[in-house]
Amino acid sequence: MEARDRNGLTEREYLAEYATKNYPRPYLTADLVLFAPDPLSVLLIRRGGHPCLGKWAFPGGFVEPNESAFDAALRELSEETGVDAHTFDIHEIGLFSKPGRDPRGWVVTDAFFTTVRREDIRAKAGDDAADAQWFAVTEQPDGSLLLQSETAQIRESDLAFDHAEILKRALKKRE
Repeated sequence: MEARDRNGLTEREYLAEYATKNYPRPYLTADLVLFAPDPLSVLLIRRGGHPCLGKWAFPGGFVEPNESAFDAALRELSEETGVDAHTFDIHEIGLFSKPGRDPRGWVVTDAFFTTVRREDIRAKAGDDAADAQWFAVTEQPDGSLLLQSETAQIRESDLAFDHAEILKRALKKRE
């Protein structure tokens, strides 16, 4: 005998009546922070399209229905920078879901990080990235972060979306 819920429905009956349209759904993205030591640096891409056109961000993008967030992070890193991270020791930073974090709507990201040897990475901009560069990360006296590449200097507030928050949490996780 099949189990029935308080409404007398079997699971099959419940699922037949279940309407996903009654529940709003977020979009899911995945981001990957690549750290390199000596000096402490992160790999950023310059966004080549909207939203946040021209801003610096971590490689990442939308999770496809047939993949996990982890797999999407690896795929997006490869598409946007040409870097294959399949052999890296990757750790989860966490889920970022603050309302309004993305102007496209309700977008939740699962963020990951790894530490690599900078000399082993040959990043080049691809897909929807206009540029890819390493930025040295320096904590300022006020606690904010300054990011410096060979051609650009930005503050954490200049990063796209909530990537400053992702960076700060990743820095704490890697300690």
